[in-house]
Amino acid sequence: MAIVLELLSRKNIPLKHFKFEQDYVNVGRDFNNDLRLDDPYVCPSHMLVAMDPESGLLMVNDCKSANGIKVNNKFVTQAKLNPQDIIKVGRTRLRIIDTKAPLAEAIPLSELEENLSWLNRAPLAVALSLMCLGLMLALQFFSSVNEFNLLKALPTELGQLAAYCLWPLCFAVLAKVVKKESHLTNQVNLTLLMFLFVNLLLLSKNVVIFNIHPGAWFAWFELLLLAGLIVGFIWLTLFIGFHQTNRRRNIISFLMTATIVAPIYVLGFLNSGDFNPRPVYDPILLPPTYNVTGSIDTQEFLERTEKLFLSVDKLKTK
Repeated sequence: MAIVLELLSRKNIPLKHFKFEQDYVNVGRDFNNDLRLDDPYVCPSHMLVAMDPESGLLMVNDCKSANGIKVNNKFVTQAKLNPQDIIKVGRTRLRIIDTKAPLAEAIPLSELEENLSWLNRAPLAVALSLMCLGLMLALQFFSSVNEFNLLKALPTELGQLAAYCLWPLCFAVLAKVVKKESHLTNQVNLTLLMFLFVNLLLLSKNVVIFNIHPGAWFAWFELLLLAGLIVGFIWLTLFIGFHQTNRRRNIISFLMTATIVAPIYVLGFLNSGDFNPRPVYDPILLPPTYNVTGSIDTQEFLERTEKLFLSVDKLKTK
């Protein structure tokens, strides 16, 4: 039976494993050890992990080290080891691995991973960045009531674009921490696509509000659509960054979405009263660009208004 030791980080994240086809393992800082640890708090000959020939159990023995050894956070000089026990020598953590323990079933490989391979392209990231920047500048131009200055607007929009890229950067760093591929290019492209999609939906919303004036149902529809987009975005982010089961990925996606959408709903609910002693008005006028139903001239507007007043007068007389 082989002895397998797993090197752990300070947060017990597996870093590397060592397999020894022998009944004992000398551990220390000396190069003559079976397992050499580059840790200044470990003695040249620190401990011995050996298999009992009669019982077949693993034993750990302290070789009169200066800082001792801990098994599951308890100081020992000699102890029996069980699978998953964590040994701490100096500042180094080792875990005993049971080679006979059954492993979890393999996660089914999804075809979606192959279908998303086109996201891993740097030229696509550059193109999407330019598209996002152009869209942001266009939105600022349409909503500005003052003279639009490109040189003044460009640094602000570049800063916002960089802020949006913090999301994929955080997930790439997190993937590196758990010893996975960062997939930074994929995450950046996914985030930029999400940004474009959301802003196009916002443009569509402005066009709808400007032309057909929907009722209260539209706010609920908008909230549900936003929640669906966030769920899909987080799900794909986790799918690209980590190896997980679909069940776990779904749970995390819905929980994170609820954390984001719940404050939006609560704020909207609290602000839905009929009376507000301090009303807040939105002075922004939607530009004529959003109007797709056409417009009328001033003379026709006055004629329609006069007809409307005449209709009201007739109703009063009746």
